[in-house]
Amino acid sequence: MGWSDRWLAVERRGHPRLLVVGGASLDRIHVHGQPVPTPGGAGLYTALAAARAGAEVTMLAPYPDPMPPELAPALERIRWVGPKVPIDGLPRFEIAYDEQGAVTLFREHLGAEPDMTPALLDAIDDLPAAAYCVPFLDARLQHDFVRALAERGCLAVAGTYGKAVRNDTETVRSTAEVADLFFCNADEATVLFGSPTEAHTRPGAFRFVTLGARGSLVFQGEHVTQVAGTNATVVDPTGAGDTFCGTTVARILLGDHPVEAARRGSAAAAEMVSHVGPTALWANDAPPHPPVDSRADVDTEAVERLASRVASLEGLDGFAFTGSLFPDVGDADAVAWFTAATLQQFGFWHTTADGTQYSHPMIATIDGHQRKGSDYLWAHYLRWSQRDAGLLSPAGQASITTTVWTTAAADDEGNDPYPHSGQCVALANAYGNTLLALGASAADLVAAAADTSRPMRSLLRLLDHVGGYREDPLRKKAALLGVILRQRPEQWITDVDGDDAPPIIDYHVQRTCLRTGMVRVDNEQLAQRLADRRSLDAADEEAVRRAAFAAVALLAERSARPMGTVDWFLFQMRHRCPEMNAPNCTECPALGACEQRVDLFQPVRRTTFY
Repeated sequence: MGWSDRWLAVERRGHPRLLVVGGASLDRIHVHGQPVPTPGGAGLYTALAAARAGAEVTMLAPYPDPMPPELAPALERIRWVGPKVPIDGLPRFEIAYDEQGAVTLFREHLGAEPDMTPALLDAIDDLPAAAYCVPFLDARLQHDFVRALAERGCLAVAGTYGKAVRNDTETVRSTAEVADLFFCNADEATVLFGSPTEAHTRPGAFRFVTLGARGSLVFQGEHVTQVAGTNATVVDPTGAGDTFCGTTVARILLGDHPVEAARRGSAAAAEMVSHVGPTALWANDAPPHPPVDSRADVDTEAVERLASRVASLEGLDGFAFTGSLFPDVGDADAVAWFTAATLQQFGFWHTTADGTQYSHPMIATIDGHQRKGSDYLWAHYLRWSQRDAGLLSPAGQASITTTVWTTAAADDEGNDPYPHSGQCVALANAYGNTLLALGASAADLVAAAADTSRPMRSLLRLLDHVGGYREDPLRKKAALLGVILRQRPEQWITDVDGDDAPPIIDYHVQRTCLRTGMVRVDNEQLAQRLADRRSLDAADEEAVRRAAFAAVALLAERSARPMGTVDWFLFQMRHRCPEMNAPNCTECPALGACEQRVDLFQPVRRTTFY
């Protein structure tokens, strides 16, 4: 489980700390045809961006003595260590760009950079658990550093640049294979991997391919997600990739899903390029958040009303996930069972024949009991695991076929009631195959996460590498699994202050957010599509779901209730405010705190996220 040791070392060290190998330079950047002196350097940009995003940063680089005033502000933000050199020992670059951002002039003075060696790592007290090495002009030097960092147990991060990729392709490609996180742009990815869309990496690693104004591609093993770019007025594109990298790495160390981290990186880079040099990175405030779709927004007053109600309810607690639908308490295979079954907690509803509208929920009879949605899944998996002992193993999940699934899933009439059986099989296979490739079982992941100071965040971090869980940047199923493992009597995941699950946003919770008024939809067209239960496009669905995520996070904060309790309160609302029948408002605990927008409905979009 070497891969998980590197990822979880971040959690075992307390506050996220990052080492940046590679430093600062004194540059001249041509802006609108005029040369402008500015501090620069890939290491400086990356270190400042990571520090501004929340990481504690040490930069290993030649240390100028005396310190030039242009670079002195860095000492207030990062710890700078390394061999002392005269000012002439600092690298110097002169760069000019055309209107498309392509480099038209590049002059270099390397200074003391070639004197950097991996032996310098041994002089660093308490080496951080994560380390980024800049793309030195000598690609072999970067490779030596990245390998040395990996050998020391660091989560190794690397980037590259065009000249190194063209002149020493194999060395850079080898560095990318060693690195746990690797960053490059689209042109570089084409040289290294064949195309930007083919930059797949090994299980347990991430790759990021920047696409300029079009955003980026995030690779989690072989799975890829495109992240939209952030609009920017470009004044100086120098350091855009470094700012993206530093922000993204810091946000991952702080616990973000890699796609969410890349969104934050894109927003930070867009702000940075609107200034000359690293001006924006000197700021004392936090980096900007990605733009929000204002068509759906959080109504803070409505959240406050419901939070007061949730806080006052006596006896409200999270569900223990015990009973006839679940494995017995103490069952040795329960962790594997919950991990494999929770993977399939999504999409229990049907559309109309033409696919344009919501039709009805999934309800079927299994073993003499009529079950709806998630309850049917629990019953189905419990019956299946009792009949097939090998089902829960990674190999068992990887071997599931459509025929095997439909036979095992059959209701009492012999029919498979799932509206998305093909997707279920694909998820099970992806789950099993990634665990096999990682050399881990579900129990291994949970045990490793439990052995850290933040077991919930550690579990989410590990599940970002597991098929069926990794795909959702808001981590609904991963968060649900974490809550289950914490609230079961066995308490595989312990309750630690400041280590709660994120909001668990499924369609029932979104419906509750809309009807209680916690999420307000001011856009008439979107509100009407929701009321009409029409199929939505990705942007419509994301607008509502992200607003619901923010609303539920605020609800948990203001009610001072753990997320498992808040989620159970919201999920139980499905009985009083169901999909197909009139709401039973008189028996609802939200009565008086709810706006009763019963015309609204959850986003109708087929997704494996929830």
